[in-house]
Amino acid sequence: MARSQALRTQLGLDFPILCDTGRLVVREWDLYNAKEMGGIAIPAVFVVGTDQRIKYRSIDTTSTRVSTEGVLRFLQGSGDQTHLQRRTVWPSLRDFGRAISNAIRRGVR
Repeated sequence: MARSQALRTQLGLDFPILCDTGRLVVREWDLYNAKEMGGIAIPAVFVVGTDQRIKYRSIDTTSTRVSTEGVLRFLQGSGDQTHLQRRTVWPSLRDFGRAISNAIRRGVR
């Protein structure tokens, strides 16, 4: 909770950030990948309306994800779901370095 609040403050967000430390929501919504790093969430984006209904969802992969710009256009009302196409995400050298470092420290599962 404190880390979420710190991130919210750092990014200047005027909405709460929810944290699923028990992985309850990702399990319930079938977004839990038990095979990756001891269990992490599958990349996904959900836009929930004020009526508590899901207005948009994108279940992504590690290598293809919906663009942040497309989601922002959708939220601002200047785009619809047809403009929210997935794009390929190419890891940087820094990402590769972190992955190798993590594999050395934590082992490969």
